[in-house]
Amino acid sequence: MPKYIYAKISLVFFLCLLNVQNGQAHQPNQEAVFVTALYDIGRENWTHFQRSFDEYLSYFRNVLRLNVKMIIYSNESVQKVVLDERKILDHKTQTYMLKFTDLEFYRYRQHIGHVLVSPEFRNSNEMLNHPEAFSVKYLILMNNKVSFLSDAVRKNPFNSTHFFWIDAGYGHGDDLTKWKNFQPRILLSKRNKITYIELNDPALYKDINDLHKVQMAPAFCGGFFGGDAGAILKYEKLYKKTFRKLLTENIVDDDQNVAFQCYVENPSLFENIRGHWFDAFKLFS
Repeated sequence: MPKYIYAKISLVFFLCLLNVQNGQAHQPNQEAVFVTALYDIGRENWTHFQRSFDEYLSYFRNVLRLNVKMIIYSNESVQKVVLDERKILDHKTQTYMLKFTDLEFYRYRQHIGHVLVSPEFRNSNEMLNHPEAFSVKYLILMNNKVSFLSDAVRKNPFNSTHFFWIDAGYGHGDDLTKWKNFQPRILLSKRNKITYIELNDPALYKDINDLHKVQMAPAFCGGFFGGDAGAILKYEKLYKKTFRKLLTENIVDDDQNVAFQCYVENPSLFENIRGHWFDAFKLFS
Protein backbone atom coordinates (compact mmCIF):
# COMPACT_ATOMS: atom_id res chain seq x y z
CA MET A 1 0.00 0.00 0.00
CA PRO A 2 1.46 3.47 -0.91
CA LYS A 3 2.77 5.60 1.96
CA TYR A 4 0.32 8.45 1.31
CA ILE A 5 -2.62 6.05 1.88
CA TYR A 6 -1.13 4.98 5.21
CA ALA A 7 -0.78 8.66 6.08
CA LYS A 8 -4.45 9.35 5.27
CA ILE A 9 -5.65 6.37 7.30
CA SER A 10 -3.48 7.47 10.24
CA LEU A 11 -4.87 11.01 10.05
CA VAL A 12 -8.49 9.80 10.00
CA PHE A 13 -7.82 7.48 12.95
CA PHE A 14 -6.16 10.34 14.89
CA LEU A 15 -9.09 12.70 14.29
CA CYS A 16 -11.61 10.05 15.37
CA LEU A 17 -9.59 9.33 18.51
CA LEU A 18 -9.33 13.05 19.26
CA ASN A 19 -13.09 13.50 18.95
CA VAL A 20 -13.75 10.56 21.27
CA GLN A 21 -11.34 11.95 23.87
CA ASN A 22 -12.99 15.37 23.61
CA GLY A 23 -16.40 13.78 24.10
CA GLN A 24 -17.55 14.86 20.63
CA ALA A 25 -18.02 11.48 18.99
CA HIS A 26 -21.16 9.49 19.75
CA GLN A 27 -22.65 12.54 21.46
CA PRO A 28 -25.66 13.33 19.25
CA ASN A 29 -27.88 16.24 20.15
CA GLN A 30 -30.70 15.20 22.45
CA GLU A 31 -33.13 17.79 21.08
CA ALA A 32 -35.47 16.83 18.26
CA VAL A 33 -35.19 18.48 14.86
CA PHE A 34 -38.41 19.61 13.22
CA VAL A 35 -38.68 19.48 9.45
CA THR A 36 -41.20 21.48 7.46
CA ALA A 37 -41.85 22.97 4.03
CA LEU A 38 -44.19 25.40 2.33
CA TYR A 39 -45.02 25.89 -1.36
CA ASP A 40 -47.80 27.77 -3.09
CA ILE A 41 -49.75 25.16 -5.07
CA GLY A 42 -52.55 27.50 -6.17
CA ARG A 43 -55.05 26.48 -3.53
CA GLU A 44 -56.87 29.83 -3.76
CA ASN A 45 -58.06 28.77 -7.23
CA TRP A 46 -59.64 25.50 -6.15
CA THR A 47 -63.43 25.11 -6.26
CA HIS A 48 -63.38 23.00 -3.07
CA PHE A 49 -61.23 23.31 0.09
CA GLN A 50 -60.13 26.73 -1.09
CA ARG A 51 -57.65 28.70 1.04
CA SER A 52 -55.48 31.70 0.22
CA PHE A 53 -51.71 31.42 0.37
CA ASP A 54 -51.59 34.46 2.67
CA GLU A 55 -53.68 32.50 5.15
CA TYR A 56 -51.18 29.63 4.98
CA LEU A 57 -48.32 32.07 5.51
CA SER A 58 -50.00 33.30 8.70
CA TYR A 59 -50.25 29.70 9.96
CA PHE A 60 -46.65 29.08 8.96
CA ARG A 61 -45.41 32.08 10.94
CA ASN A 62 -46.81 30.51 14.13
CA VAL A 63 -44.85 27.32 13.46
CA LEU A 64 -41.68 29.25 12.62
CA ARG A 65 -41.78 31.00 16.01
CA LEU A 66 -41.31 27.72 17.88
CA ASN A 67 -38.01 27.79 19.78
CA VAL A 68 -36.79 24.50 18.32
CA LYS A 69 -34.18 23.28 15.89
CA MET A 70 -35.81 23.45 12.49
CA ILE A 71 -34.97 22.47 8.92
CA ILE A 72 -37.10 24.30 6.37
CA TYR A 73 -37.56 23.63 2.66
CA SER A 74 -39.07 26.33 0.45
CA ASN A 75 -38.67 28.31 -2.72
CA GLU A 76 -37.17 31.79 -2.89
CA SER A 77 -40.35 33.76 -2.16
CA VAL A 78 -41.20 31.77 0.97
CA GLN A 79 -37.63 31.77 2.19
CA LYS A 80 -37.83 35.52 2.76
CA VAL A 81 -40.61 34.91 5.29
CA VAL A 82 -38.60 32.12 6.89
CA LEU A 83 -35.46 34.20 7.33
CA ASP A 84 -37.45 37.08 8.79
CA GLU A 85 -39.35 34.96 11.33
CA ARG A 86 -36.31 32.87 12.31
CA LYS A 87 -33.91 35.81 12.63
CA ILE A 88 -33.43 35.48 16.39
CA LEU A 89 -33.41 31.67 16.06
CA ASP A 90 -30.82 31.62 13.30
CA HIS A 91 -28.58 29.27 15.32
CA LYS A 92 -31.43 26.75 15.41
CA THR A 93 -32.36 27.11 11.75
CA GLN A 94 -31.23 25.46 8.53
CA THR A 95 -32.94 26.41 5.30
CA TYR A 96 -32.78 24.71 1.91
CA MET A 97 -34.08 26.52 -1.15
CA LEU A 98 -35.67 24.05 -3.52
CA LYS A 99 -37.91 24.67 -6.51
CA PHE A 100 -41.20 22.79 -6.58
CA THR A 101 -40.11 21.16 -9.83
CA ASP A 102 -37.07 19.75 -8.00
CA LEU A 103 -39.11 17.89 -5.37
CA GLU A 104 -38.51 14.16 -5.54
CA PHE A 105 -42.16 13.26 -6.13
CA TYR A 106 -42.45 15.76 -8.96
CA ARG A 107 -41.11 13.02 -11.23
CA TYR A 108 -44.47 11.23 -10.84
CA ARG A 109 -46.58 14.21 -11.99
CA GLN A 110 -47.57 12.73 -15.37
CA HIS A 111 -48.40 9.32 -13.94
CA ILE A 112 -50.43 10.94 -11.13
CA GLY A 113 -52.31 13.05 -13.69
CA HIS A 114 -53.15 9.99 -15.77
CA VAL A 115 -54.48 8.14 -12.72
CA LEU A 116 -56.70 11.07 -11.65
CA VAL A 117 -58.58 11.03 -14.98
CA SER A 118 -58.66 7.25 -15.40
CA PRO A 119 -62.02 5.40 -15.25
CA GLU A 120 -60.55 2.98 -12.68
CA PHE A 121 -59.88 5.86 -10.30
CA ARG A 122 -63.03 7.88 -10.89
CA ASN A 123 -65.60 5.10 -10.94
CA SER A 124 -67.69 5.07 -7.71
CA ASN A 125 -65.22 7.50 -6.11
CA GLU A 126 -66.86 9.49 -3.30
CA MET A 127 -63.77 11.72 -2.91
CA LEU A 128 -63.68 13.48 -6.29
CA ASN A 129 -64.19 16.92 -4.71
CA HIS A 130 -61.25 16.37 -2.33
CA PRO A 131 -57.76 17.66 -3.30
CA GLU A 132 -56.23 14.19 -3.23
CA ALA A 133 -58.59 13.32 -6.11
CA PHE A 134 -58.12 16.40 -8.31
CA SER A 135 -54.83 18.23 -7.59
CA VAL A 136 -51.58 16.82 -8.94
CA LYS A 137 -49.54 19.48 -7.12
CA TYR A 138 -51.22 18.67 -3.82
CA LEU A 139 -50.43 14.98 -4.20
CA ILE A 140 -46.80 15.72 -5.08
CA LEU A 141 -46.30 17.97 -2.06
CA MET A 142 -48.11 15.77 0.47
CA ASN A 143 -46.28 12.63 -0.57
CA ASN A 144 -42.94 14.44 -0.55
CA LYS A 145 -43.03 14.82 3.25
CA VAL A 146 -41.07 11.60 3.84
CA SER A 147 -38.48 12.70 1.26
CA PHE A 148 -38.02 16.04 3.03
CA LEU A 149 -37.61 14.16 6.31
CA SER A 150 -35.11 11.64 4.98
CA ASP A 151 -33.10 14.38 3.27
CA ALA A 152 -32.89 16.19 6.61
CA VAL A 153 -31.63 12.97 8.22
CA ARG A 154 -28.88 12.60 5.63
CA LYS A 155 -27.79 16.22 5.91
CA ASN A 156 -28.21 16.28 9.72
CA PRO A 157 -26.80 19.79 10.31
CA PHE A 158 -27.53 19.65 14.05
CA ASN A 159 -26.02 16.19 14.71
CA SER A 160 -29.37 14.87 15.94
CA THR A 161 -30.87 11.45 16.51
CA HIS A 162 -34.59 12.19 16.06
CA PHE A 163 -36.46 14.05 13.34
CA PHE A 164 -40.14 14.99 13.12
CA TRP A 165 -42.19 16.35 10.29
CA ILE A 166 -44.48 19.25 11.23
CA ASP A 167 -46.90 20.74 8.71
CA ALA A 168 -46.39 24.40 7.86
CA GLY A 169 -49.97 25.01 8.92
CA TYR A 170 -49.93 22.81 12.02
CA GLY A 171 -52.37 24.31 14.51
CA HIS A 172 -54.26 26.13 11.73
CA GLY A 173 -53.69 29.58 13.19
CA ASP A 174 -53.85 28.67 16.88
CA ASP A 175 -51.44 30.57 19.11
CA LEU A 176 -48.54 28.19 19.83
CA THR A 177 -46.84 30.42 22.43
CA LYS A 178 -47.71 27.96 25.19
CA TRP A 179 -45.68 25.31 23.35
CA LYS A 180 -42.83 27.59 22.31
CA ASN A 181 -40.13 25.31 23.77
CA PHE A 182 -41.85 22.07 22.80
CA GLN A 183 -39.82 18.86 22.76
CA PRO A 184 -41.45 15.46 22.03
CA ARG A 185 -39.65 13.99 25.04
CA ILE A 186 -41.58 10.74 25.25
CA LEU A 187 -40.51 9.96 21.68
CA LEU A 188 -36.80 10.73 22.07
CA SER A 189 -36.09 7.43 23.81
CA LYS A 190 -37.73 5.34 21.08
CA ARG A 191 -35.52 3.53 18.57
CA ASN A 192 -36.41 1.96 15.24
CA LYS A 193 -39.98 3.27 15.40
CA ILE A 194 -42.07 5.74 13.45
CA THR A 195 -44.82 7.46 15.42
CA TYR A 196 -48.04 8.97 14.07
CA ILE A 197 -51.05 10.32 15.92
CA GLU A 198 -53.61 7.57 15.46
CA LEU A 199 -56.94 9.24 14.78
CA ASN A 200 -58.98 6.06 14.54
CA ASP A 201 -58.58 2.35 15.21
CA PRO A 202 -56.74 0.79 12.21
CA ALA A 203 -59.02 -2.24 12.52
CA LEU A 204 -61.86 -0.11 11.13
CA TYR A 205 -60.19 0.06 7.73
CA LYS A 206 -60.78 -3.33 6.17
CA ASP A 207 -60.80 -2.70 2.43
CA ILE A 208 -57.55 -0.72 2.38
CA ASN A 209 -57.27 -0.71 -1.41
CA ASP A 210 -60.56 1.20 -1.62
CA LEU A 211 -59.71 3.91 0.92
CA HIS A 212 -58.95 6.46 -1.79
CA LYS A 213 -62.60 6.24 -2.86
CA VAL A 214 -64.33 6.14 0.50
CA GLN A 215 -65.65 9.14 2.44
CA MET A 216 -64.23 8.37 5.89
CA ALA A 217 -61.73 9.95 8.26
CA PRO A 218 -58.11 8.77 7.89
CA ALA A 219 -56.47 6.45 10.39
CA PHE A 220 -53.36 8.63 10.82
CA CYS A 221 -52.71 12.35 11.07
CA GLY A 222 -50.01 13.47 8.64
CA GLY A 223 -49.46 16.83 10.33
CA PHE A 224 -46.85 15.51 12.76
CA PHE A 225 -44.87 12.27 12.62
CA GLY A 226 -41.33 10.96 12.79
CA GLY A 227 -38.81 9.01 14.80
CA ASP A 228 -35.12 8.23 14.99
CA ALA A 229 -32.87 8.56 11.95
CA GLY A 230 -32.60 4.82 11.26
CA ALA A 231 -36.35 4.32 11.34
CA ILE A 232 -36.91 7.26 9.00
CA LEU A 233 -34.51 5.93 6.37
CA LYS A 234 -36.17 2.52 6.59
CA TYR A 235 -39.58 4.15 6.33
CA GLU A 236 -38.47 6.13 3.29
CA LYS A 237 -37.80 2.91 1.34
CA LEU A 238 -41.12 1.40 2.40
CA TYR A 239 -43.04 4.57 1.57
CA LYS A 240 -41.61 4.95 -1.93
CA LYS A 241 -42.16 1.28 -2.69
CA THR A 242 -45.77 1.52 -1.48
CA PHE A 243 -46.47 4.72 -3.41
CA ARG A 244 -45.14 3.22 -6.65
CA LYS A 245 -47.11 0.03 -6.13
CA LEU A 246 -50.33 2.01 -5.71
CA LEU A 247 -49.57 3.99 -8.87
CA THR A 248 -49.35 0.79 -10.88
CA GLU A 249 -52.82 -0.09 -9.54
CA ASN A 250 -54.27 3.28 -10.62
CA ILE A 251 -54.42 4.49 -7.03
CA VAL A 252 -53.16 7.84 -5.76
CA ASP A 253 -53.82 9.31 -2.33
CA ASP A 254 -52.40 11.76 0.16
CA ASP A 255 -49.60 10.92 2.59
CA GLN A 256 -51.97 9.86 5.36
CA ASN A 257 -53.47 6.95 3.49
CA VAL A 258 -50.16 5.96 1.91
CA ALA A 259 -48.73 5.91 5.46
CA PHE A 260 -51.57 3.63 6.51
CA GLN A 261 -50.78 1.29 3.63
CA CYS A 262 -47.17 1.23 4.89
CA TYR A 263 -48.42 0.39 8.39
CA VAL A 264 -50.42 -2.55 7.04
CA GLU A 265 -47.32 -3.72 5.16
CA ASN A 266 -44.97 -3.47 8.16
CA PRO A 267 -46.77 -2.71 11.48
CA SER A 268 -43.66 -3.48 13.56
CA LEU A 269 -42.03 -0.28 12.22
CA PHE A 270 -44.72 1.85 13.85
CA GLU A 271 -45.56 2.78 17.43
CA ASN A 272 -48.53 5.12 17.18
CA ILE A 273 -50.41 7.02 19.88
CA ARG A 274 -54.15 7.69 19.85
CA GLY A 275 -55.19 11.33 19.72
CA HIS A 276 -56.70 14.14 17.66
CA TRP A 277 -55.39 16.22 14.75
CA PHE A 278 -53.49 18.90 16.65
CA ASP A 279 -52.58 16.95 19.80
CA ALA A 280 -48.85 16.53 19.12
CA PHE A 281 -47.72 19.13 21.66
CA LYS A 282 -49.98 17.74 24.37
CA LEU A 283 -49.36 14.05 23.63
CA PHE A 284 -45.60 14.00 23.23
CA SER A 285 -44.26 16.61 25.69
